[in-house]
Amino acid sequence: MPQIRKKTSKRGTTHQRQKLKHKVSQGRKKAKKEARKEQAAGKTHKKSKKDPGIPNNFPYKDQILAEVAESRRQAAEEKQRRKDEKRAALTGLEAKDGEDSQKNIIDVDIDENQNDGQGFDGIMSLRPAPPVPPKTKSLEPSKPEPVIPVTEGPRSLREVLQKADVLLHVVDARDPAAGFSEALFKEATGKDIILLVNKIDSIPRESLVSWLTHLGSTYITLPFRVAEAFLPSKPNPPPASKKIPLKLDDALGSDAVWQELRKLKAKKSCEELIVALTGVTNSGKSAVINSLAGADLLPVYNLNSAISAKGPYTTTSASELVLEFPDKEGEKVRLIDTPGLEYVRAEDVEEQEKEMTRAKDILLRSRGRIDRLKDPLFAVTHIVSRADTQDLMLAYSLPAFSKGDPTSFLAGMARASGLIKKRGVLDHAGAARIVLRDWSIGKFARYTMPPGSSTTSSSTNNEGILAMLKSRKELRKAEDVKLVQLQPGEAEKREVLLDDVWVADEEVGEDEVDDEDAGDEEASGDEDGDEDEADQGSDSESGEEEEEVPELLPPPKRKRTVSFAVVPAGGKRQRRSGRR
Repeated sequence: MPQIRKKTSKRGTTHQRQKLKHKVSQGRKKAKKEARKEQAAGKTHKKSKKDPGIPNNFPYKDQILAEVAESRRQAAEEKQRRKDEKRAALTGLEAKDGEDSQKNIIDVDIDENQNDGQGFDGIMSLRPAPPVPPKTKSLEPSKPEPVIPVTEGPRSLREVLQKADVLLHVVDARDPAAGFSEALFKEATGKDIILLVNKIDSIPRESLVSWLTHLGSTYITLPFRVAEAFLPSKPNPPPASKKIPLKLDDALGSDAVWQELRKLKAKKSCEELIVALTGVTNSGKSAVINSLAGADLLPVYNLNSAISAKGPYTTTSASELVLEFPDKEGEKVRLIDTPGLEYVRAEDVEEQEKEMTRAKDILLRSRGRIDRLKDPLFAVTHIVSRADTQDLMLAYSLPAFSKGDPTSFLAGMARASGLIKKRGVLDHAGAARIVLRDWSIGKFARYTMPPGSSTTSSSTNNEGILAMLKSRKELRKAEDVKLVQLQPGEAEKREVLLDDVWVADEEVGEDEVDDEDAGDEEASGDEDGDEDEADQGSDSESGEEEEEVPELLPPPKRKRTVSFAVVPAGGKRQRRSGRR
């Protein structure tokens, strides 16, 4: 049998070496490609340099190490303290119940240890634990919660104005001038008008002071912020198990509102003061009433419900409720909550002006998922035309672009966000949806300054409220806020629909709501009387359908159908093609 020589070399073949080299090069190419994508999307991860530590020959090394250890210990104690406070806030009631049950267990153990003078027989430990008494409400509550009935109000805006003694007009503090309606104030001639500047926590302190000074010269102007329980919810709320109960009675400016209403009631000397709350959609009228009442009585706008099929809730019919003054029992005030103002359809208007009005209405109401518009470019064009260029550059970390040029702004947004299609085409629509999304959730924090604004301070009555607000510099440092200054809007000059009858939610048929297009309908503002702005073509119905119908996919390619004729006797099968 021939002897086989043992293989002594471990050298691989040339094919194996080239194969490994090819794999290594492909892996490096893939890593570089992923790094370029992350860099374009702004997700670059900087490698943190390793701390070299303190040299051994440093004279104060022991003292520095001791200080570092002490600071770490204090940070750990502070972190643990915060955890304990949060856990105590979440399980405050459970802790009280646990103490009661522990007391019961201790009493039972004492009784068992006495054991009537008998020794321990080894079976007592097998006895079941004493039952925990059920949680029962005390028979004598200290302060029973008052029940405030909510009734149906007038059927139209004209009836509300005829019935009301005082008009409490709610405007958005981010752009108060845009919430004005000259036709409404003209119709309410002879009535006391109070301007309530709501959502003051979302603007800088300097802007609020200027607007209070500017509006206070014409109307009674009061700042307001609703209670914590009725503030706009975040897009990603915490799970139900970690929710902390929110306060219902911490509204800012409620004392000033009650004080002003008390003065008007004394002047009119009536048994019951009737106050009507008016304003555009999503200005916070229902939340203001809930904050004054200190209870959740009326449904308010919730951004998270926009994900559902029915979309976010806004008031569709008037509601009435009666409240008592906080410090005077027996004196009552009747509050009337009204839907958002609707305007008469404008006729003989140019297409460009119609589109600008439609964009202004959609952005002012900000109702629903406006980032789901079929064509979001016109809305962003309106934002860029009013926004400060430097603020936009700082907010989104963009290079310099021409003032009022939406194309350059969207191109920079697309590059910064990595929204690049095939062949290097920039996705302007995707960049516009990012801006509209930030606008709807409040991340795009905007504010305005009144024309000819001065630096005069506000009245001393508002110093406590102003001290709790953040300045422009503090808001710019916030991580989750993009602060941008806009040009102030103009008061609405269109006529208000006074005689249109409001329809309650129960009277609206289910067939009129399309679950798939709920977001587009709310964003376009059709339910708020914006059908005139939503018309794209000459025909109004075709315009609405064009806005509501989602983008269609390209038609599929026609398949070639092949069929066979009947086989004749003694013949061959004949083939027929679907194309002729």
